[in-house]
Amino acid sequence: MKSAFRMMALASILLGISLLAGCSKEPVVEAPDYGDRRPVILISIDSLRADHTTPYGYRPHFSPEEATMPWLQSMAEEGVVFENTSSVSSWTLPSHMSLLSGMHPIEHGVRSRRWSLSPKVELLAEPFQAAGYHTAGFFSAPFLHPVWGFSRGFDVYLPGPKYLGTLEAAEALSANRKSDTVDDLHSSSHTDNRTAEQVLDHALTWLEQDDNYREPFFLFLHLWDPHYDYFPPQDYRERFLPPSEGQVIGDELMDLERELSEQELLELRALYDAEIRYTDDQLARLWTQLEAWGIEDAVIIAVTSDHGDEFLEHGTRGHHLTLYEEVMHVPMVLRAPDLAPAGNRVQATVSNIDLAPTLLELAGLPAWPDRTGRSLAPLWTGAEMADRQVPMDLVRPALKIELRGYRHGDLKTIIDSFARNLQVFDLSQDPTEQQPRMAELADKDDAASVEALEFFLRHRATPFPPGKVKESKAMTSALSELGYTED
Repeated sequence: MKSAFRMMALASILLGISLLAGCSKEPVVEAPDYGDRRPVILISIDSLRADHTTPYGYRPHFSPEEATMPWLQSMAEEGVVFENTSSVSSWTLPSHMSLLSGMHPIEHGVRSRRWSLSPKVELLAEPFQAAGYHTAGFFSAPFLHPVWGFSRGFDVYLPGPKYLGTLEAAEALSANRKSDTVDDLHSSSHTDNRTAEQVLDHALTWLEQDDNYREPFFLFLHLWDPHYDYFPPQDYRERFLPPSEGQVIGDELMDLERELSEQELLELRALYDAEIRYTDDQLARLWTQLEAWGIEDAVIIAVTSDHGDEFLEHGTRGHHLTLYEEVMHVPMVLRAPDLAPAGNRVQATVSNIDLAPTLLELAGLPAWPDRTGRSLAPLWTGAEMADRQVPMDLVRPALKIELRGYRHGDLKTIIDSFARNLQVFDLSQDPTEQQPRMAELADKDDAASVEALEFFLRHRATPFPPGKVKESKAMTSALSELGYTED
């Protein structure tokens, strides 16, 4: 674990901790010629529900004239929108491991924070790096740290927000049995309300440094602000939650001892919307720079999320507890001029594990063999029209939670291993999942149940045994403050 953080520290030195005040906005004389190697940017926005984004038809409650994601809407109009994308898990670590590997959690084995990725599993940055691309990743949540294996294939892999630098310091101190001296530094993760800005500053600096943008590059950005608690910059708060309405502070959602009224839930959703719009505006800043360099139509951009947040739709708050649509239905938008048609909206059920294989195909790189994730290109070319089988997974043994979800078209099944039963939902008739059809695991007469069980019987164990993560007290403390108590 210490070596992983040393790597981050070295990368910080190479990149330069003091960020440029701002990248030049003057257009270059001549745009770069990338040949047949198109640059690729993959963006994951943590805790982003599809039904709170503009491309999916959302309008804020208190300020319907405001759009939560106007920049993403422009990407949707110029690219492909996947209407029915499910994440593979309802929390950050396994979902991002799946996003970057094209595997569902049972395949790669990192279903808990106790496990790190097997060295035998190649992540998305590695084939880009092997093909001669410059590669960089900038993240903004503890569960994207290199200790779980995320840094593979990146020339530079760095945290954006300052509080993650604090985690790095905490690890070093805890190794010398002095972690108690930095305990008070970890609460910053909740209240740091400009993490997207920090991540984008790092990314723009890296792109401009040594003219990295003039060579083929793969850039991964992880943005954190929509994750609870909801403390958007003040001007965004006022746009989405007028002072005459707003009584909540922004940290009430995860105060489990507090009973929330309908009005308070509406206000928390408004602050969530404000965080989303702030994040979208930061991505627009990146886009402005790509335009200034004249490379916006050369770059392939994909935007998705790892999960959403729950606002008591099924009696629970936040995420990491259920596999219902409010946490599993995520946005996925892909813009790839000349490769993917503009304005296309794919209705088929898909998973965000299909995104990495898609980016490999669009970049002309070899496909991964024998992974559940498959390129999405056949769905917009018309070569494939059918709904895909979509797996979901959540494991929390201490809370007696072991859920496996399966969606194929409008039918969705949630298997509860502890209760030994399953629920089947017809989302065409019951989109909010309030009327399940219950069945026992042994029920062989329910076709949807049988199909789900057969799928998971084919994927019962990982062929790549993960490694064990040794977590320090400082890391445990920091993650617990984010609501991730150890199972």
